Amino acid sequence: MATIRTRVLAALIGAFSTTVFAATPVTLYKSPTCSCCEAYISYLKHNGFDVTAINRDDMQPIKQQMGVTPGLGSCHTAKIGRYTIEGHVPVAAIKKLLASKADVVGLSAPGMPLNSPGMGEEKPGTLAIYTMTKDQRTGVLFGRF
Repeated sequence: MATIRTRVLAALIGAFSTTVFAATPVTLYKSPTCSCCEAYISYLKHNGFDVTAINRDDMQPIKQQMGVTPGLGSCHTAKIGRYTIEGHVPVAAIKKLLASKADVVGLSAPGMPLNSPGMGEEKPGTLAIYTMTKDQRTGVLFGRF
């Protein structure tokens, strides 16, 4: 009898202790006419992010305000937590950054690389993702995704 009660109690505790994770909020600034930005937004949403998109006609002030390193710009700029995500950065790189809690501005996939999320077929391991630092050094490779 005690064994059955123990198993039922354990099952109930397990059912009620399941942690529910809320979607990670993202604020993404983009041109109102950019279709690849829309594809990237869909990609983020599909991967559990809660995206708020804000259309801007002039992206340069946003990029400067959010610390995008010159030369590492792309078509859209996002804020995830305290980090700036510039361009078509894969979710794997974003998750690695969030888990690392690195003291950096954020990550960039400079330009509009064809093998990145939202820009056609992805080719894992081929996309160079760069770290944006507070002193705005360029060329600091975060990894290939």
